[in-house]
Amino acid sequence: MSEYNIAVCDDDSRFAEELVRLCEKVMLKTNIPFTVSSFSSAQELDKEFSRGTDIDLLFLDIKLGEQSGIEIAGRLRDNGKKCSVVLMTVDSSYLLEGYTVQPIYFLMKPISEEELEKAVKTDLKRRIQNSSLFIKCERRQVQIPVDSITYIEVLDHAMTVHTRAKDYVARMTFSKLLERLPQTHFARCHNSYAVNLSCVRRYSRIDGVTLDSGITLPIGRKYFDDFRRRFVEFMDIY
Repeated sequence: MSEYNIAVCDDDSRFAEELVRLCEKVMLKTNIPFTVSSFSSAQELDKEFSRGTDIDLLFLDIKLGEQSGIEIAGRLRDNGKKCSVVLMTVDSSYLLEGYTVQPIYFLMKPISEEELEKAVKTDLKRRIQNSSLFIKCERRQVQIPVDSITYIEVLDHAMTVHTRAKDYVARMTFSKLLERLPQTHFARCHNSYAVNLSCVRRYSRIDGVTLDSGITLPIGRKYFDDFRRRFVEFMDIY
């Protein structure tokens, strides 16, 4: 995943500052590059979108001055904006109306770090599930759902992408392929192998990495510490 851009739009400056701090705290637990920006009005937010800025996740107050956050979210949807919206409110009576603009999450004020983290995780999981990898395979471009990949193997300069359904052989460098995969979900365990961390069931220096399919892959000595660190981070976040 490339840089993940978060925006907070709330006319209460003190609340917005605290939410930005919590977003930064949550994102620092991940390996994902990120930015967090803050806007105090719908007008400021509109100007940012008009500049062509891509916002991945928007925390939007439902009561925002003279405009409703629900109306703003609806306008974003009508204009084809792809950003995920989390609606925030102190009044639960708005929840039913809020569903009409397809938010990914609702947060009731005051917002705890735990609830904020759940909202962020919801969007990150959705993005991983909906993301695809395009590789050249047998002289044609093939689209592979990222979450279907179990592990990747390199042998004689040929890359084999193993999925739950079938295997794909591609001619490209190992490092270039890994750069195109979500760094939070994939880790190299050997010169010749990288695994989807969600498929790992157990691992050790001696026995290697055992996947949920029963396949066991080796762990290289120089990769073990980094693999362990990234697996712990993955389990903590997801």
